[in-house]
Amino acid sequence: MFFAFPLNGKPDWLNPPWMTVLLILLNCLVYFGPQRADERAWQRGVDFYMQSDLPTLEFPRYADYLRQSDNPERRELAGSIESLTSAADSEYLLRFMEHDRDFQAALHAGRIVRPDQVEYARWLEQRTRFDQVKGSGFTDRWSSNPADWRPVTALTATFLHGSAAHLIGNMVFLFLFGYTVEVALGRRRYLAYFLLAGIGGELADLAARWDSLGIGLGASGAISGLMAMYVTLYGRRRIRFFYQFLFYFDYVKAPAIILLPIWIAREFLQQQLDRQGGVAYMAHAGGFVSGALLIAWYRWRHQVTTVDLPEAATDDGFNHEKTRAEALMRKMQLDAARAAYGRLVVLRPADREALTKFFNLAKLVPADEDFHRAARRILALREADAETDELVHACFVTYWRTARPRPRLEPDDCARLGQRFARMGRIDDAARLAGLLQQAAPAHDALPGLLLALIHGELRRDKRARANEYAAMLDAGFPGSSEAKMAAGLLR
Repeated sequence: MFFAFPLNGKPDWLNPPWMTVLLILLNCLVYFGPQRADERAWQRGVDFYMQSDLPTLEFPRYADYLRQSDNPERRELAGSIESLTSAADSEYLLRFMEHDRDFQAALHAGRIVRPDQVEYARWLEQRTRFDQVKGSGFTDRWSSNPADWRPVTALTATFLHGSAAHLIGNMVFLFLFGYTVEVALGRRRYLAYFLLAGIGGELADLAARWDSLGIGLGASGAISGLMAMYVTLYGRRRIRFFYQFLFYFDYVKAPAIILLPIWIAREFLQQQLDRQGGVAYMAHAGGFVSGALLIAWYRWRHQVTTVDLPEAATDDGFNHEKTRAEALMRKMQLDAARAAYGRLVVLRPADREALTKFFNLAKLVPADEDFHRAARRILALREADAETDELVHACFVTYWRTARPRPRLEPDDCARLGQRFARMGRIDDAARLAGLLQQAAPAHDALPGLLLALIHGELRRDKRARANEYAAMLDAGFPGSSEAKMAAGLLR
């Protein structure tokens, strides 16, 4: 896993990045407006479908239809239909079946359930009712579907999202990179390049999954294009980045352009390793390549002014100590360097680079008090942004695996971090913290909220059995609480 965040520059709110703000608002309006209404109608349709005779009438016929295909993915799906064991699996199959436009055309033309069959009248009545209940299908109509592709969807799919977490993650990155690119290019050109990068990403994704049954949607391609525009605009200029690779994370100053080949290689590698994972890596790669080519062409034709980097803060002894710490690192005097970085985080507790260096040096001696001190400083960061979330989570993963004899976390720390990781979708780590909290303080007033967050997270991952376990813990420890009642409603 690789992440990189630029840490240079900040928006000038005297001249706000209005186009970036408007793009964020538009994406939010589309998701929380017609898409949410569409999803509610779809859920009503699913409820009706599962209670009707349609699954027994349509699923076996769909399996027979898929077996006649030359597409291995379709034949594999046919084989899994007979082994459906849960409502979640059935809903997943129903979505695929509804997206299969060829099958839907044959179904509604009476070639699947034929008029001469005894069950036809019953099927027609229930299928007509289902089509009415599930609504117009706003998301399906404007997403990119290989089975029924229209050129306009290469643009409209950019403004659709599959979940609130998908939307929020994309909008954070849109803001992080967008405002800098908008200032450099101007609002009109910025908007045009954003849309072109989105189209490039959707076309690359479409080419990669031309025979797929799924739909493509999301602003990820356009945002990857903004990332490429950012690094291509800065070129060889040295920018400060936060990065994470597997369990290692750090800050580094490097030429911006170095991210271009790294990011493209990452997307192609992920595509090869996770072909069925549901993440549109080729949309990311296509948007990234499109954005880089657009800025390369623009720089060839124009003189581009980049955003000035923020000036360094006044020296409080920090810079001198930092120079000394870096010199000790170069000499591999690691104990002395660790002590120097420990002094740096006292001088500036919010300096992420010093915090990270101190932590990485301290973890070399996991039983030492410095390691616990460094971890607690990072885990105590409260800023609610993507960069801080990833820094805190990476620190927790390393601290959990490495600390000797065990991590030192207070109940309040477990509650706060558990809620943070649940919000991020890091459900397994949130569960570990909930277990610690339950052992240390079983009556803690934050435990019901954390257990409820875990139930939400497990349901989003279609792990209903785990969600039921947490609901049982909640009901046993906090019977009659509002959280227990909400959990019961979710699982009903």
